[in-house]
Amino acid sequence: MTSKKNILSIETSSNICGVSFISKGVCIETIEEGSKKKHAEILPDFYSKLKNITGFILDDIDAIAISIGPGSFTGLRIGLSFAKGLAYSKDLPIIPISTMMSLAYSLKDSRPYKGIIYSHAKRVFLQDIKWQKEIPYPGSDIEVYEWEEVFEYINNVKNVFQLNCEVLNKENSFIEANLSSSYVGLLASINYNKLVIDKPYDLVPNYVSPFVVKKKK
Repeated sequence: MTSKKNILSIETSSNICGVSFISKGVCIETIEEGSKKKHAEILPDFYSKLKNITGFILDDIDAIAISIGPGSFTGLRIGLSFAKGLAYSKDLPIIPISTMMSLAYSLKDSRPYKGIIYSHAKRVFLQDIKWQKEIPYPGSDIEVYEWEEVFEYINNVKNVFQLNCEVLNKENSFIEANLSSSYVGLLASINYNKLVIDKPYDLVPNYVSPFVVKKKK
């Protein structure tokens, strides 16, 4: 059931930096752009612009939603630090949203069964996705694979999405997924009671580390 709460959502897990204002399960406004390695510079400005456009004040917000990973080590740290700063100033809860689930939700009409995200070097994150109507949930833990070997784990699975894996996608029909703070906020609204953390002092990004690369046995 979609929450009736007002949620400020943040996405900085990769090359997209964005903020959205979600009210009663509806995305009112989103400000975001592709911005590699500039998240720390532009995130506060995007937040101010969002406030100016929508007219909300932090006292109106019930919770902060954040894309919690996996993703860029630096991007995740920047986003969560900003979220915590806002949350602590008004004693607000934080709702951590899996980046993989946010990506899956962006493709809810096609309901992909697996997702892959480029990690680093020649490694990718891989996770199974299960669905309850149009809502994605983890079907397995997130694991890290060498990209030369990932194909055996997605063999004969046609409905697979990818993020930043263009090299892998040249000879495959993976669905391109898109990051957005709006998806983070909408999933937070849907899963509010399940995922909300009232005292998020110890919350850390999901780096999926240490990187244990799965090898063929």
